[in-house]
Amino acid sequence: MFVLAGLLLVVALIAYACSRPSSSDEDRAAAGTDADASPEAASPSVSPERSPGTEESPNPDGDVDADTGDGDGEAGGADGGGSGGGADTGAAGSAAGSGTGSGSGGSGGSGRSGAKESVPMPTKASDPCRPQDVVVTFEVDKSDYAWDAKPKIKITAVNTGEQACTVDMGPKNMEVLIRSGDDRVFSTADCAKGDKATVKKELERGVPETRTISWDRKRSWKNCRDADVNAPRPGTYVAVLESDYDEGAERQVFRLN
Repeated sequence: MFVLAGLLLVVALIAYACSRPSSSDEDRAAAGTDADASPEAASPSVSPERSPGTEESPNPDGDVDADTGDGDGEAGGADGGGSGGGADTGAAGSAAGSGTGSGSGGSGGSGRSGAKESVPMPTKASDPCRPQDVVVTFEVDKSDYAWDAKPKIKITAVNTGEQACTVDMGPKNMEVLIRSGDDRVFSTADCAKGDKATVKKELERGVPETRTISWDRKRSWKNCRDADVNAPRPGTYVAVLESDYDEGAERQVFRLN
């Protein structure tokens, strides 16, 4: 009985041992299971709707606009600087221009400025004096004249140049013009002919030369018509010098009674 039970136990143990896999088989099975699972673990599943490229792309309405805005802002700043430079250049140019106009306006005088520039430097005493080398003063002997007095007008010329030269102090080259308001009353240039039209004076440096004109209070005309007409009186009159050498010669005001 005990022997039979022992045999059955041995048989059962053998059968159990045969039905159980060996440790090496278990290791191989475990290794195979790990190998089958490793591809899935190494490559995580990615949702088709959210690919890696989509996740890395910036939002078109967000970062891209912000970067573009920065770029436009920098470009705008550059354009603004260019416009400012242009404005400065234009202002410099308007000033230059203004300055030129003012100089041209100031060059006007008695209308004989062209002749002033054309006279060359004298080399001998008989050469004409340059206007810039001659100082001319112009004055009347009184400011108020009685009914029978004749105004006397004195012209003085002084050479300031190094070289002696000659100036024409005649009634045409140094014209004395008398007006009363807008009324042209008298001119020494009217009807000046022949030897009386030219009065040449040789000017040494610093030595004044004078010429005195006595006005008989008669009118004169450019066409030299034969008319003996007294100037209206009483009244205020203005005498001016018209000449290439009239720089600095002030007009003279006087009254006839």
